[in-house]
Amino acid sequence: MKRTVLGWLLMVGTFIAGCSYAATLMSRDSGRTFSGLTKGKMGKGTMTVNIDDVVYTGPAVRVGSNDTLGFVSTYGFNNRGVSTSASADSYSIGDKFVTALLSSQNGHGLRCDLRGNGRTGGGICVNEGGKVYDVLLVRE
Repeated sequence: MKRTVLGWLLMVGTFIAGCSYAATLMSRDSGRTFSGLTKGKMGKGTMTVNIDDVVYTGPAVRVGSNDTLGFVSTYGFNNRGVSTSASADSYSIGDKFVTALLSSQNGHGLRCDLRGNGRTGGGICVNEGGKVYDVLLVRE
């Protein structure tokens, strides 16, 4: 039985580009799935999740990444004795890490730790009772 999970996480590539992601959650203690959508940009967004008719809402923000940036410069002399130089740079886009802290009107909480590469991602969400949900994210 599917439930709606509205406004699901924005993996930071999404955060930056302002994209949407479809999310699928599955409880580890059953085969029940929940689905939804997340939107946001510039490293932050809002996530809203409806699980068993309890709506959880709160901020989702980028907390890190493993992107890399490098510069290389070389200096020397060519075979005519003239000095020469060359330079290059390199940028590697890695995974983005996102944390969401959600709460419901009745005082319950849901904490999510997610990571993704801009097109797909995943992670887990855990409620205050320790129930774990596995999460898959796919860019729309």
